[in-house]
Amino acid sequence: MKNDEIKQANRKALPKFLFFVVGSALVGGVIGYFSADTESESLVAMIKNAGAFFGVRIAPWLMLALAILVPVICLPLYRSAKKLAAVWDDEDEDFYNTIDQKLSVVVWLAGAALILAVFLITATYSVGMEGIDNANGFVFFFINIAAFFAIMVEATVFQQKCVDTTKQLNPEKKASVYDMQFQKKWMADCDEAEKIIIGKCAFKAYSATNIVCAVCAVVLAVCALTFNIGFLPSLIVCLIWMVNLSVYCCEALRCSKAGNKIS
Repeated sequence: MKNDEIKQANRKALPKFLFFVVGSALVGGVIGYFSADTESESLVAMIKNAGAFFGVRIAPWLMLALAILVPVICLPLYRSAKKLAAVWDDEDEDFYNTIDQKLSVVVWLAGAALILAVFLITATYSVGMEGIDNANGFVFFFINIAAFFAIMVEATVFQQKCVDTTKQLNPEKKASVYDMQFQKKWMADCDEAEKIIIGKCAFKAYSATNIVCAVCAVVLAVCALTFNIGFLPSLIVCLIWMVNLSVYCCEALRCSKAGNKIS
């Protein structure tokens, strides 16, 4: 790309970028000004009480419902994929893609359920044992703990079963889901087409994580000013953001160096 074309592309994109930056700064400034100028103790107390009620009374039942829903939804999908895998002729690509999609959905749902379970148990922990005691919520607390461990087992078993089925369809794949280096070994067993798909998915995930982290960082900055939540939540988000960016850039540099050596 020539210098004139580069400058022209920058001039074309710059107004929209400046509009976005200035607009975001104005919105953030207005929210911050009025938030700092307004008494927020009642709002903070209301949010705290709502959080305590959610953590003690609602989160355990959501956790229990999740523990029931995971096998109810995932088991039929897995069994359907397993039956299709048993009759696959090792040639029909569309048939294989159907099996792979079903297994992928099971892995996705099981992983998402585990993440949601971690959030729900954290919501309960955030109340503290004193808050649970004051609310007479020990029964709910133990329901939450039991359901959480059930979801952990379910998610692990479903992911293991899906990986095992995929290994049956692809004998070249040897890694066990319980191996501490599972992802590295699984990647090594993938062919070029699979690695390209993984690369595209990884870039989408990287881009989405950057956007989410940026939005969360702005929201938490405003909340730090308004609700006095401190800097720890922002630190966690920025740490994830930094790791995401640094790993991507380091891998890009490493792959670029390896490519130059090969050429």
